[in-house]
Amino acid sequence: MSKDVFQTLQDGWYNGIVSGLGLSSSTFQILQPNPPIIEQSGDTVLWGYFNNIPPFSLTQQFAASGGNQFYSDYRALMSALEPSSSVDPETVIGQPAYDEWVAYVRGLSVFPSANQYPVMFRNWALLNAPGVANAGASAYAQVLLDPILTAQNVLLLSYTDENGLPEDPDWNLGYSDLVNQLKAAPSTQFDFDSTTENSDVSSSWTKGGNTGFFGLWGGSSSKSSISESFSENQVQVKSTIGHILTFSCTPGNWYNSGAIGLAFSSETGVPWSPNSAINWNNTFGDKGNMQRFAANIIVVADMDITITSDAVYSTSEQTEVHNNSHAGMWPFYSSGGGSSSSTSAKFSSEGHMTVSIQTDPVTPTVIGVNVLSAAEYLGHSVEAAKLQVKALKLAAL
Repeated sequence: MSKDVFQTLQDGWYNGIVSGLGLSSSTFQILQPNPPIIEQSGDTVLWGYFNNIPPFSLTQQFAASGGNQFYSDYRALMSALEPSSSVDPETVIGQPAYDEWVAYVRGLSVFPSANQYPVMFRNWALLNAPGVANAGASAYAQVLLDPILTAQNVLLLSYTDENGLPEDPDWNLGYSDLVNQLKAAPSTQFDFDSTTENSDVSSSWTKGGNTGFFGLWGGSSSKSSISESFSENQVQVKSTIGHILTFSCTPGNWYNSGAIGLAFSSETGVPWSPNSAINWNNTFGDKGNMQRFAANIIVVADMDITITSDAVYSTSEQTEVHNNSHAGMWPFYSSGGGSSSSTSAKFSSEGHMTVSIQTDPVTPTVIGVNVLSAAEYLGHSVEAAKLQVKALKLAAL
């Protein structure tokens, strides 16, 4: 199937930004829209980029609450796995003391790691349930020997609220870490010309797959007449970026790489529960919900972008552009940041358009993500998990 004219522009832009910013077409994905991340919602918005499961496309229309979500998919996966250990801290501790212990852990302002549970329980129980202090601590120490049981206990204790509902996920670094790293990040600049840039993306990680992108302004169709007019004429971009950073962080204590590594390493049998509708194929397979992960994000600040178009816009089209420029304009769609960003469009007497996009020097704007397959993302945990799965299957014989 041949490309439409806007896809040709978008694919050319993909190659242009990859080469201009020194990125890799084996992992990079353009994100849109690109509103600056403001401090008031910083951690939540930032973590949303890592919580999102990227689609199979060179461009992603990002929605923090839409599509597959890492954390919710992970919780569902852990419920579909069977631990190899039969130790049950609840039974060892006894119901009344266990209920009080659970309430205590869920009330903590900082979620503990699984490794902290044995000592934390013993210290708590010496004051509240001394008769089971040692037995309960021993039970939690035994839990640590089984990554699946460990993962399930963490989700139950630390990441479930008093009403039994999942708590929000966290990552090890937050907004303040991002801002501090971004301040020290280098500057760069690059130019783009649609008439000279190669639009062949067949060697990229999707082998050319690129769907669902916006048109001329945020939320518009790439197939609209005004978007097509824009893309079939020469488009030039001149960009200066004051700071650019590849930012990485890792999931919080809710995530257990050993447990998910075990699941990935065995397509059937142990540790998958035969009674669950969740299995390897609909998790990691071709149509699975956890095929890819966001390894890190590309963040910029202090952008000064000028886009010029050789298309000739009628008076009514100029009005339409002005009325919609608040939604952000191609290629960064930077909007929604209030004083942190601005987008404006002006027209020459001949009807040619110039778009200006600026963001302030300190507020982060995410423009892309590096995507890894499940095998790449899980990496270090997979080989060890394969050995453990083999041992579990031999033990079951």
